[in-house]
Amino acid sequence: MIKYCQQLTSFEMLKKYTIIGAGPSGLAAGLELSKHNGQVVIFDKNEVVGGLARTHRHKGYSFDVGPHRFYTKNSEVLALWKEILKDEFIEVDRLTRIYYKNRLFQYPIQFHDLLNTLTPWEITKISSSYLFASIFYRFRKPETFEDWIVKNFGRTLYEMFFKTYTEKVWGIPCDQIGAEWAAQRIKNLNFFEAARNALSKNRNKNNKVKSLVEKFYYPRHGAGQMHEVMAERIQKSGGKIHLKSRIKKINHHNFTRVDNIVVTDENNKPKTVPVDHLLSSMPITEFIDCLEPAPSKKIINASKALYYRDHITVNLVINRANLFKDNWIYVHSPEVKMARVANYNNFSKDMLANKNSSAISVEYFVFQKDQLWQMKDKDIIKLAIDELIKMNLLKKKEHVVSGFVIRETESYPTYYMGHQEHFDVIKNFVKKFENVELIGRGGQYKYNNMDHAVYSGLLAAKKMLGTSNLDPWAVNEDAEYLEEKRQEQKKNINVTVPLSHELAQS
Repeated sequence: MIKYCQQLTSFEMLKKYTIIGAGPSGLAAGLELSKHNGQVVIFDKNEVVGGLARTHRHKGYSFDVGPHRFYTKNSEVLALWKEILKDEFIEVDRLTRIYYKNRLFQYPIQFHDLLNTLTPWEITKISSSYLFASIFYRFRKPETFEDWIVKNFGRTLYEMFFKTYTEKVWGIPCDQIGAEWAAQRIKNLNFFEAARNALSKNRNKNNKVKSLVEKFYYPRHGAGQMHEVMAERIQKSGGKIHLKSRIKKINHHNFTRVDNIVVTDENNKPKTVPVDHLLSSMPITEFIDCLEPAPSKKIINASKALYYRDHITVNLVINRANLFKDNWIYVHSPEVKMARVANYNNFSKDMLANKNSSAISVEYFVFQKDQLWQMKDKDIIKLAIDELIKMNLLKKKEHVVSGFVIRETESYPTYYMGHQEHFDVIKNFVKKFENVELIGRGGQYKYNNMDHAVYSGLLAAKKMLGTSNLDPWAVNEDAEYLEEKRQEQKKNINVTVPLSHELAQS
């Protein structure tokens, strides 16, 4: 009898957690909360879990929403990933290159590769451009992305390997993107050192300050496999996951606590869900729009000033293998609209229904108002095929067996100049809600990698559980560049720095 009463009391004390978004951050939070006997309910707008890192199945083939890789310097996140998938979490050799003027260049840029691929005239232009920038830009403080790249690499390299691709992704000129974006994503690269190492006859790989991550982890059946297993575990622990669900209202008490949310299902039928604790990875701008009562005009205007870049993926089944050996290729040529093309054959053969075929995804970054977004699926598929042929990555249209299009809204928060002021207004406002944590790329309006999204969810869950006082907003705040492997020079071995250490430094 005593044992029964103890179980009943424990059940009554279970805390309820509502999560908006079944992407990497939301599922990581849900998994952590369910481990501590929390009652978890998750709502997501998509048909499958995984958010931007979900996988779609098509005639026996698996396609991610654009290519993903599982790489982290956070030991906790890596341990979580490995524990979830075990032997299904495989190591993949990485090869990514830049396509420019019918040539392929190593990514990140390697100067010995440039020497072998460019013409002498192009090498001369790059060198003289860099020397000019090193003299005349030396004491100039860069304000824009363009300024930062030109100062550090020279205008010729900027125009070849930075300008076109960056403007394809963001949809705005490079002189309207803040310099902090370049400093975050291209950290500690030094033209002179790289060039000297490339020309040196005694190059020692062990002495490199930075090194390309030559391998990464990946689920055997696509990125979504990780999140599908996470969702299964949450459900086995008693959690509930509702797909094809959209948030219509977030009802609150005096901007201090969220009381309930109104959710519609696939039949557009509304349901009011009481909220004890809320974790949200929905775009922060949508979060503001859903608040009832609405916030002040200042908050609404700040939210309207922020915007996301939208994304189209054209997925193709090609009746030919070995199209190209890269995991993905960055397309820097202005002659085509595509920004990136991925080959899932080079991720995992288990993503293919036929080993003698290929699963290809072609990516376009757009705004919903753009003509490309408005095009019919068949026309977008035709465009992708024509551009692959133009780039000599595909020889004949007859090789395409089938294709489909995925449109994803609010995919990438846009770091235009001046966005930080508006973002800070919203962030400070949202942090006043005592039972709310915003997580993930969309929720925190951060162009973070997948491991950062996972860690923000874990920290938010731990904060609500009272097992950690680390701020989820601080993840990646010191702009750590994830292509980097730090080295301990004295021992001459690689030392990776977990995100928890980065948080302590920030």
